[in-house]
Amino acid sequence: MFARLKSLIEGAYARVMPRFWLAMKPQYQWAFGIAIVVTLWLATGIFRAGGAAPDGAAAQAKTAAQIPSVRVAALNAVLRDATITVKGRTQALHEVDVRAEVEGVVKALHFEKGDHVKRGQVLCEIKLNDRGARADQARAQVAQAGKELQVAEDLYKDGFRSKTQLAQAQATYEAAKAGAATMDIQLANTNIRAPFDGVVDDRYVDVGDYMKVGDKCAMVIAPEPFLAVATLSEQEVGEVAVGNEASATLVTGETVQGRVRFVADRADQTTRTFRVEVELPNPDGKLRDGVSADIHIPVKRLYAQKISPGVLVLDDSGVVGVRTVKNGIVRFLPVRIISDGPTGMWVAGLPNKVDVITVGQEFVTDGEHVKSVMEKAEAAL
Repeated sequence: MFARLKSLIEGAYARVMPRFWLAMKPQYQWAFGIAIVVTLWLATGIFRAGGAAPDGAAAQAKTAAQIPSVRVAALNAVLRDATITVKGRTQALHEVDVRAEVEGVVKALHFEKGDHVKRGQVLCEIKLNDRGARADQARAQVAQAGKELQVAEDLYKDGFRSKTQLAQAQATYEAAKAGAATMDIQLANTNIRAPFDGVVDDRYVDVGDYMKVGDKCAMVIAPEPFLAVATLSEQEVGEVAVGNEASATLVTGETVQGRVRFVADRADQTTRTFRVEVELPNPDGKLRDGVSADIHIPVKRLYAQKISPGVLVLDDSGVVGVRTVKNGIVRFLPVRIISDGPTGMWVAGLPNKVDVITVGQEFVTDGEHVKSVMEKAEAAL
């Protein structure tokens, strides 16, 4: 029976297969047959693991698993002052080195560093030497010239003096008065006085020192008003005007409100920046000269959102911005930083309502499909 079945199969095989195939040896026929079957399997994909093709639901599940998830915060814009912030320092508006106007030996000092002084209070006292005697001599000459002038006037009225002689007597009297006034000034200048109410910040001489004209006695600083000074760039200076409200946050943590009192019209030749001065009140005298400060100058109002600095990214061209999600697609939007602080920064340039990626922005690209996980807006700060 098996012999007959084998004979039938071989006969059918011989009738179906072409003559060149039958001419090959059996081992070649097997090799070529296996190669043809593998080729058909790879080309058509009709053979599947498990013997079945995946259904549509499984394919969709596989695609969904490949979409990345990101956390987003819904931010709403609010009106806010755009603020220019620059690094600066405090500076006394009135700061004077009080100098000697006459020469001489220092007789006494009437202050110590840190003392509060009033306008006109004596700081340094210089010895009179012979100035007192010369002042007395000048006053005596004034008295003598005055009597001579009186005699000349009486004689002129009686016709015994000419008009020229009267004029000469008047000139002598005026010269004597000028000499006496000069000596009085020199006597007064032996007392070097404070030019205004303030604080003595430094002392340059001691008792017994010899002072020449122009030598410094002490430095006096007026406690109020004070200045906060800084420089503005060429892009910023056009937005600031005298009278603008401003504030200065000192390195000590104190914030003082003030107003812009000066904006330079000419740039510094080295830095190409413009000096700006903010006048600060100092009624308690707490401000000190030379303290570092951040100067904030509001320039206009615009819509802005508050974000964390960690949300910011750079695009391929180096533009600062954030990545947002709209309809499941990532979009990069550039922003402009208008102010910065310890609790976050304010940026402009975004839509009034926008979903900003707060976690995962480094791992997605513009135009990519993502799955959004919403969080509270405060979590972005």
